[in-house]
Amino acid sequence: MSAKWIWYSGDYEIYHSMLLHSRREEFDYGYPPMWYVGRPEAFASFSKTVTVTKPTTAVVHAKGTGYVRLNDVKSTSCRLNVPYTFPVGTYDVTVGVTNLEAFPAIYIDSDEIQTDETWIGHFAGGHKKPVGTAEGFDTPDADLSVFPFAYKALEPVSVKTVNGGTLYDFGTESFGPVTMTASASMGRISVYYGESEAEALDMEYAYLRQHLEPFSGVRRLKERAFRYIYIRTEEGGDTPEIRAELQYLPLEDIASFECDDDKLPPILDICKRAFHLNSREFFLDGIKRDRWVWAGDAYQSYMVNRYLFNDAAITKRTIRALLGKLPYIQHINTINDYSAYMFLGAWDYYFASGDIKFIADIWENLTALYEFIVSRLDPETGYVVQRDGDWIFIDWADIDKDGPLAAEQILLHEVYGAMERLSAALRANGYEAEDRDYAGLRTALKARIMKDFWRDEKSGFIDTYASGREHLTRHANIFAILYDFVPQETMEAITQKVLLNDAVDAITTPYFKLFELMAFAKMGRMEVIQDYIDSYWGGMVENGATSAWEEFDPKKSGLEHYAMYGDKFGCSLCHAWGAGPIYLLGRFCAGVHETSLGSETFEIVPVPGRYARFNAVVPMGKGLVNVNYKDGHVTVSATVSGGVLKFNGKEVPVPTGEEVTL
Repeated sequence: MSAKWIWYSGDYEIYHSMLLHSRREEFDYGYPPMWYVGRPEAFASFSKTVTVTKPTTAVVHAKGTGYVRLNDVKSTSCRLNVPYTFPVGTYDVTVGVTNLEAFPAIYIDSDEIQTDETWIGHFAGGHKKPVGTAEGFDTPDADLSVFPFAYKALEPVSVKTVNGGTLYDFGTESFGPVTMTASASMGRISVYYGESEAEALDMEYAYLRQHLEPFSGVRRLKERAFRYIYIRTEEGGDTPEIRAELQYLPLEDIASFECDDDKLPPILDICKRAFHLNSREFFLDGIKRDRWVWAGDAYQSYMVNRYLFNDAAITKRTIRALLGKLPYIQHINTINDYSAYMFLGAWDYYFASGDIKFIADIWENLTALYEFIVSRLDPETGYVVQRDGDWIFIDWADIDKDGPLAAEQILLHEVYGAMERLSAALRANGYEAEDRDYAGLRTALKARIMKDFWRDEKSGFIDTYASGREHLTRHANIFAILYDFVPQETMEAITQKVLLNDAVDAITTPYFKLFELMAFAKMGRMEVIQDYIDSYWGGMVENGATSAWEEFDPKKSGLEHYAMYGDKFGCSLCHAWGAGPIYLLGRFCAGVHETSLGSETFEIVPVPGRYARFNAVVPMGKGLVNVNYKDGHVTVSATVSGGVLKFNGKEVPVPTGEEVTL
């Protein structure tokens, strides 16, 4: 195992989360998050017993100040950041570090002593945990405080003079810094950023802008989202030269999907661009307005990730950032349902990866979050209820929230299930995890939910019984299908009487629409999904989208599409939760999904729907699956073992590296 920088588990993610959440800006002011964001540890120690078989010279590199303790004695000769020769022997090595600016970390690389995942992080011997590491930080001069982005120069596709200023169009949605060369004679310079041309030119309502006092020379401006940049100078006349760059995480698309539907390529283009731009230190919601890490958005991003990059590192960073620091004093992002998604996301990651070490690393946080959730349940009903400081969200929709909400209770039911499975997995792998009666909690909760929220005459779950309005929406009913909460015949009734019922309010956000389309897929309604992708995401493309939007309402036109949250340009035109078609096509149309822990086995169950042909490449475990459909025949190959092809009532194994046709 090669040497790596090590730190107290979670500190790297928490530090970069702290920086990220401090960067939001709107209309010339900073906008701090509405929830608690923890800081990394200021003091930490790192320990390991090492055996030196020959005299070894090593440097204990450290981010911060501190000491080295050898065999429980503080060394006066082995100091931080200077060479020291270890004589032959066995040493209990402890390095204590203080860092108030970033977080404590150490690095040792010698023939006989190296820092890696086998070291333990702690506080003066207490609260011991395996240390944290990250790929790429394996040299003495690595800077842990700077996230390792890549950069690429951007060229405008057009430059024109508008109302005495200069408007740059870079062709597509982008994110990154702008470097400006100016002279003081230009006077004060104003820079306006826009996801649309209308926004960039609107000097009153453009979300992102910067005003620079007169200067001569070169300035590098903050990283911001843009397609358009509009620049005006106080004196008029000459304008500064600018150079824009794309700041990005170099993640490679290893999945693809191509078919006979001509509308699909530009749709997948905007979905991929949105997802790439929002895949950064963590999975973000959008790159313009919030640039925050929201657990609901991230839960869907984990799904899309597995069907595009299949990059475990960004999923783990995001989960750690969202779990943050103990103790919990509010729900994740203050949202009850977002706390629930933390457990569902952790289970999905574990089931796909088999990474029990990661679950063990975050188990303390998961159990603490679980205790926080159950401490706020109604003591009589065991339901999730509104408490001071909570945000019962579910979706931007007209949901009757005047009482316990059915959708929240189904998510609680799934939290119990995830805790039952994860704790059992930990115990099976030699880790400590309390054996609680989660199954009993699930059973009791389900019986109460069916009694209080299910209505036979509606063939669906109402929002809440407390108000007496008996309001029926799609959300709880979608969850009931997705999480196998009800039997198959009940799912069929819900599909017919709720999901296919135009009298039930439609969902307008891509966020919850993904859940609904997943429910349709589960019920075998692939044509519904394909038609909706063409009309909904295709509608974005027809309205000029270069990345997937936060919301699209086909009844709106022109500038109306850009408005949201009471702001003229409040709708994000680059939102991660708009990337759902990537997941839908790989998971349900190509039909590739894991069927056992760690993706040791998987199925390919293609559902072509109205496509006459398609070719899909889908990540699975550490390999790829190729699915080709044409004229009623499916041909499949895989670079990993464990696959089974199921199509048209037939089933056949898929040997590694061989093509199989049904």
